[in-house]
Amino acid sequence: MSVAFVVCFVVGLVGIVGSLVVGELGELTGGAGGDGMPILGPTTIATALFGIGAGGMVAAGFDLGVASSLLVAVLGGGVLVSLTHGLLLPYLLRQQANSHVGRDSYIGALGTVTLALAHGGWGEVSFTDEDGGRVRARAVTEEPRDLPVGTRVYIADVDPDYVHVVAVPDASDPDLQVPESN
Repeated sequence: MSVAFVVCFVVGLVGIVGSLVVGELGELTGGAGGDGMPILGPTTIATALFGIGAGGMVAAGFDLGVASSLLVAVLGGGVLVSLTHGLLLPYLLRQQANSHVGRDSYIGALGTVTLALAHGGWGEVSFTDEDGGRVRARAVTEEPRDLPVGTRVYIADVDPDYVHVVAVPDASDPDLQVPESN
């Protein structure tokens, strides 16, 4: 009986490590996404096998007998899956949701030109993202003139390669005048 527990333990451990390294199987095969790990997904099954194997090996080590060892093994698997889904997974999902900042969040930020932006070419701007981190990004502009280093800019749009910036009018710069409104 203890060989079966060792096999469950090893298969579960391989499954968990595989999920950590490769990811959840549903994501790789184009399966339906969702919020979190599915209850019958490969990672949950691997966690249950790992818990069954660990619980069964502990029970077998205490010579509890076949029925008691099976009960402890099943309880071990159930407890481990419950802890993973009830405590660990919600925490990890919160962390994951907080750790990804998309480029769309750059729109509306104010920055400074750090590599001159030539009309029709590209340059670089530096700005602070919504989390307070310093970002340097390749930028383009539709301004009719070049934007020298130190020019304040507004990020109006983003694409996969560039942030699109507009010069922020400055009272001391006669070339950048704010049009009067009606």
